Amino acid sequence: QDLMMVVQDACAKRRGKLIIPSFAIGRTQEIVYALQKLSNANNLPSVEIFVDSPLAVAATDIFRLHSDCFNESMQEYIKTDPDPFGFQQLHYVRSIEDSKRLNNYNRPCIIISASGMMEAGRVKHHLANNIENPRTTILSVGYCSPTTLGAKIMRGDKEVSIFGTVYQVKAHLA
Repeated sequence: QDLMMVVQDACAKRRGKLIIPSFAIGRTQEIVYALQKLSNANNLPSVEIFVDSPLAVAATDIFRLHSDCFNESMQEYIKTDPDPFGFQQLHYVRSIEDSKRLNNYNRPCIIISASGMMEAGRVKHHLANNIENPRTTILSVGYCSPTTLGAKIMRGDKEVSIFGTVYQVKAHLA
């Protein structure tokens, strides 16, 4: 329910990007599964969803190969939907070029990208390209150590340094 409200606000109301910095293994798959359930229930706006993390993409492939390890509720779910990590709006980004194209993607969308604490990986590029846009929403879905970029953003610092450049934080925080 909380995720649905954030997606509705970020993508339908604000008409912007929802950036979800996420740990590549475990958390990303939980988010994708939750978004898929929202999609199947017609509770997700018509937006494209991008998982932009090579490690998260590889980990999701491994999850798919070992569905016998899913818990009971997931075992029940896959009886009606055999791929809990794939649906029409969802795209797995593998190449650097495709990741860079998201910088110029000007429609509302969801970008799930590592790292969860916003310290490394492709998410830093997404933040650098979108953090000054008030239509952007950043949703932190995990712990951020107090000295990390993620903690600085989520505690409300007005400016942050990304790749040595100082950015004004104008994005909405969720």
